[in-house]
Amino acid sequence: MSSVDSKEEKATLYEWAFRAGLIMYECLEGKYGSEGAQKRLKNIILNLRSESLPDKFRRELVNSIIEVVEDRREVSFRDEIRSEHSWSVSEFQRYSTAILAGLYDALQAKMREKMEKEGKER
Repeated sequence: MSSVDSKEEKATLYEWAFRAGLIMYECLEGKYGSEGAQKRLKNIILNLRSESLPDKFRRELVNSIIEVVEDRREVSFRDEIRSEHSWSVSEFQRYSTAILAGLYDALQAKMREKMEKEGKER
């Protein structure tokens, strides 16, 4: 795999995770409010980050999304996550980095959006 393929793969997995993070945040916000959504999404990210085994990471990711996302919203799972094949160490490092970065950036985007909204209201 060339570095260009790796960057494109990472970018698309990142984009998927960013979108999933936004949807998860919105679902959590509906249930727990803005502060609760931030705390719960942070906890999900920290739990994922602590997983050192690829299969446990993937299982925790899927379980978190299924638990949080409401029925009216759909998050399709990418092939990397759905695939039955076990991730190699290098795949795990690439995939988990892209996923964690996407989820974290989604959380940060929502927090910035909230701060901008509060600033305009004042």
